[in-house]
Amino acid sequence: MLIDPDILDQAREQADTGFSWHRPFRRKKTKSNRSLLNKIILWMFGPLFLLWTIGLVITYFIAQNIANAPYDRALTDHLRMVRHEIEQQNILKGAQLSPFVINLLHGDPEHLIYWDVRDANGNSLDGNHAIPLPANWSYDMDKVRVNNESMDGHSVRVAYVWGGVDSTGLPYLTVVAQSNQMRARLQQEILTGMLTPQLIVLPLAALLAGLGLTQGLEPLTILQERIRARRANDTSPITAELAPAEIVPLIAAMNSLLQRLTAAHETQRRFVSNAAHQLKTPLAGMRTQAELALRERSPEKMDASLQQLIRGSDRATRLVNQMLALARAENPDNLSGLGLEQIDLNPLAEQQSAQWVDTAINKHIDLGFECAPFPVHIHGDPLMLAEMLNNLIENAIIYSTSGGKVTIRTGGDALSAYLEVEDTGPGIPVEERERVFDRFYRVLGTNVDGSGLGLPIVKEIAEYHEATVEFMPTSGDYETHARGTRIRVSFSRIKNLPSQTLWLKKHHM
Repeated sequence: MLIDPDILDQAREQADTGFSWHRPFRRKKTKSNRSLLNKIILWMFGPLFLLWTIGLVITYFIAQNIANAPYDRALTDHLRMVRHEIEQQNILKGAQLSPFVINLLHGDPEHLIYWDVRDANGNSLDGNHAIPLPANWSYDMDKVRVNNESMDGHSVRVAYVWGGVDSTGLPYLTVVAQSNQMRARLQQEILTGMLTPQLIVLPLAALLAGLGLTQGLEPLTILQERIRARRANDTSPITAELAPAEIVPLIAAMNSLLQRLTAAHETQRRFVSNAAHQLKTPLAGMRTQAELALRERSPEKMDASLQQLIRGSDRATRLVNQMLALARAENPDNLSGLGLEQIDLNPLAEQQSAQWVDTAINKHIDLGFECAPFPVHIHGDPLMLAEMLNNLIENAIIYSTSGGKVTIRTGGDALSAYLEVEDTGPGIPVEERERVFDRFYRVLGTNVDGSGLGLPIVKEIAEYHEATVEFMPTSGDYETHARGTRIRVSFSRIKNLPSQTLWLKKHHM
């Protein structure tokens, strides 16, 4: 018998993912990640900078409106004053504006105001003919319009209004214009007054925010130093005292990882210790048989020694297989690649039972399988459940004498499911039923080769599936035989499918 390749492969996978059986842990090389501080600053100041840019655009238009409002009101007043003069002084008949009005219009060079009068066809009747007119005229009578235009290469603000009648009886257009230079200067002063404090305060705010973030992330630096200062074999929990609330979940996750690593290392230590202790005797016996075979001259005696050597090798191989299986059961998260899935116990038990038919026939044991009449669905790992059932069947066959019986059963009800193995062997005394689940414990007086690992493996796998292992009274079919043993593994979490539920209702109502 050789070591199970599946178990060896899974043990090697555990070595790569959880803990090492034969080689040191190697850290994977990864690309350097972006600084957490830089990432926070980017996400904080990036949107703020965008909002600040939008604010600048809004501020520009607000400053423009603030600068235009008083000048537009003054320009409108001058427009009405010129129109009044035109009507009062008969300007259209050759008269001139009064000196008072001319002084108001031309008195201040920086506030120089030009005026013009146009007929309905746009021809200049009097005033400055260079004043541009709007592209789209509006003939709303007595309604003042204000636009930005270009005059002699300079930007000007133009106000105009239709009103009165000329010599032809048609309405005329009164126009006044003023340079935008003073408006632009006022707008610039407003923008400077609003933006200068921002340009001073914002860099200071960014600096203070950066310092604040650095101080806020200081606990992470302290945690890093504490972890770095630990010895390689120190897997004690990390204390969360004085740690900010945001870091506590991280520390809890790290402590959970350390706890799992501790369990994995303990499993490795136990495996190595048990292997060294348990394999010492079989290996010594195999060496003795090999030496005897070398010294023997009789073919019969040499053949007997070699047969003993083969049996010793089989026992050692079986012991190693069971030790690997126990290690697998102790670390199901690392070694179980498939994970939990929906399983029907009926085909699982039937397949595993069939593998032991030849062994049972060779020992003259009646091996039977009693299948539940309905699907028995649970959530479990098929590889681990097969390992558990095989250990139960193997124990039953080993401890049963020639002519005995071994029966595998599946069953359950609406809330539970079970796997059961019953034999006609010597049985296990009540006072020893708790101890048989201890590693390497064997019931005295059985005179059967065994490792004492079968039932511990069953217990570990059952606990992983939140199942219970219990000794049941032997059934009536076994009353004529020895006491026997009946072990049941009960699963409390069963997924009731419609087919199973209908069968149970039909046969239990």
